[in-house]
Amino acid sequence: MSRYERVLPYDQVDGEYTPQSPAKIPLLPPSRRRSSASGSIFAAERNPPPKTFIPFYIRTWVVLSVALAMILLAAGVEIALFRSQMNQGWRIHGLQLLGGINFLKSVVPVVLTVPISIFWNSVDRDIGRFQPYVSLSKGRATADRSLLLDYTQGRTDTILRSLRYGHWAVLLSSFVCMANLALSPLAAGLLTTHNAVIVTPNVQIQAVKTLGLDPDYVTLEYFNAAAGYSMAAAINNLTDPPFLFKGSWAIQEFEVPSPIGSGVNQTIVVPTTAIESTAGCEPADTVSFNSAVAIGSNMTITGTWDGCTVTFGANHTGNDGYGVLPLNNCATHTEPAPFLPVLFWMYSAELDKVEMTFCQPKIDLWNVVAEASLVTGQITNVTLIDQNIPANNISGPPLNGVPFNGVEFDVGGANLYVKARALSVQTGVAGAVYRGADPYGGAAVVMQTDNGYLNITETVYTRFLALVAKSTYFNDVGTTIEGKMDSYDVRLAVYSYAAHAFAAALTFIAVMATVNHFVHTRERGETKLACAPTTIAGIVSTASYSNYGRIQCDVEWRLGIQEG
Repeated sequence: MSRYERVLPYDQVDGEYTPQSPAKIPLLPPSRRRSSASGSIFAAERNPPPKTFIPFYIRTWVVLSVALAMILLAAGVEIALFRSQMNQGWRIHGLQLLGGINFLKSVVPVVLTVPISIFWNSVDRDIGRFQPYVSLSKGRATADRSLLLDYTQGRTDTILRSLRYGHWAVLLSSFVCMANLALSPLAAGLLTTHNAVIVTPNVQIQAVKTLGLDPDYVTLEYFNAAAGYSMAAAINNLTDPPFLFKGSWAIQEFEVPSPIGSGVNQTIVVPTTAIESTAGCEPADTVSFNSAVAIGSNMTITGTWDGCTVTFGANHTGNDGYGVLPLNNCATHTEPAPFLPVLFWMYSAELDKVEMTFCQPKIDLWNVVAEASLVTGQITNVTLIDQNIPANNISGPPLNGVPFNGVEFDVGGANLYVKARALSVQTGVAGAVYRGADPYGGAAVVMQTDNGYLNITETVYTRFLALVAKSTYFNDVGTTIEGKMDSYDVRLAVYSYAAHAFAAALTFIAVMATVNHFVHTRERGETKLACAPTTIAGIVSTASYSNYGRIQCDVEWRLGIQEG
């Protein structure tokens, strides 16, 4: 007896037969007599299947959005590079003070590359999971290429299998993931720091002095102040005061702006006027004196230089002695006393030795470009331009380019204070030269060498003359000067080679991933999944809409008829 039985005519078997059509009565398996309301697996034959499930990461709008974002990011990197080159980077002194530069350079690669890498790895995972069902939907797929296929065994295995089976979407997806590995090292080299010079042109600078003889020089206050600073500098090793450069250049004074920001080395560059002072010191041709005189007695000191003979007396106190004198009564030098050459003499009681140095001061007027630090207010550099100085009373009458010697003055009709200052200046300048030997061990050590005081005298006296020039040869008349401001700053910049390579890699990955997406979209066109792949629900839904169950029942039924 067959497992199957013939069905009598009735009009409620699956709703398709009537008593008036007995010729159409088929032989049906018992399972097919149940109503569709009982939940038959063949219900899908009359109900449309649910919408095909597409994982989020391989949906077209998602892939295209990410690919477009990568291309925009590549364009943004190129724009940032352009701005960086145009502006020499960006100021980072605030971050630098906080120690955040290295943190910023480390975070950028992570922020730019990790989300991209996560996304394309997710796309690669979903393409690999979809592939067995794609193979099943095409038919004639062996088990190892469909049900038993697993693309989660590692990148090398995935590449080899996809190449062997011709699963090109999986292969291209693997290449996209591998290309993403290059993004991180490229992004790590995007940011760098460098020393930049930012120039701000057309800066209006207010000069507070103008070249010209200050009428207050007759009070000798400027000379007294210069002598006092020279003595203090020799004793305390002081540096040059503002608007004095290298101990010999007096620069026209101007207002130095305040720094525009902390942590930035800024310099104001100003075309201005400068006076170079030269002491012109030379050793005496001959020196003689009556040594070994009793303490309290006068020594007679004689020196010759440039055809002149100078003889003067000095009290022997038992200690070292020093002084400065103008070169009076010399046939080869007939200038007025304030402009005569001068001689500095030093006596070492320990060595019982006298040394004499003759100096003939000189000044040169220059148009220069001076650079001053906004942080310290000091002149940092002077560039000579030319000596085309407009007419003035320094290079012209009354000085005619000849400077004051600074140690001899015409104070015959001056008051007591001016005369006291004249004496103080002479003592101060000579004392500054004498104390200039302190860093070298003192006068006795320096004078063991012939003309040991020559360089010391040249240095100290030149600084004194420059200090005099700064105060005396510029008067208090203000003018406006147009300069520029240079900012020397450590700035954050985009490294060009890394930026170009990173942008190219982003564009290449975006294009390749987009092409692969459409390749995969076409391959999975006939694949219908009601839920995520690799799940039992996905397998059941695939089977339920494959007609596999109906075909199997029909085959078994026909086999049963034949057996009966």
